[in-house]
Amino acid sequence: MGDGHDESGAAAAAAAAPPDPLRPEAAPGDTTPAEPALPLTRKARLRRDLRRGVVAGLQTFWVLARAMIPAYGIALVLKELGVIDWLAHVATPLMSLLGLPGSTAVPLVVGYILNIYAAVGAMQALSLSAAQITVLAIAVLIGHNLLVEGAVLRKAGANVFFFTALRIVGGLAAAAVANQLMHVM
Repeated sequence: MGDGHDESGAAAAAAAAPPDPLRPEAAPGDTTPAEPALPLTRKARLRRDLRRGVVAGLQTFWVLARAMIPAYGIALVLKELGVIDWLAHVATPLMSLLGLPGSTAVPLVVGYILNIYAAVGAMQALSLSAAQITVLAIAVLIGHNLLVEGAVLRKAGANVFFFTALRIVGGLAAAAVANQLMHVM
């Protein structure tokens, strides 16, 4: 106070100072000296990395399971109700151009409307060869999640109809080309 030091000014200067990048745990204005971090032992690093890996794996599993399990269940129910057989009959002409059975219209539509993981879940209910899965995957990967991405396109000011049609036609065309290439090789 009377000693010539302005405590409030020093505190304000310390608070305005940027945090030390070498001390990410330091809060702005923290003037305590950093203690040097002790290097982790190999066992400690392994334990830490294993814990992080398990947590990341479980989080990824949960994201995938939330999409795939319901889609698989719905596909099984639709199969039992005869909806897949009806859709297969209706979609057979288009699907045959891709070298696919008509029943693959279900995962294709599910992928277009929802996402890739839901399409994979719906594919699991069908008996498909590796070549058929590849062809179907190409179509879904190009034209997936059209509703959500259409909303993003609209926000960006793009022509939603044009880009949606482009992705559907492009995906089906790429799948048809892949089908033809698989028969050549």
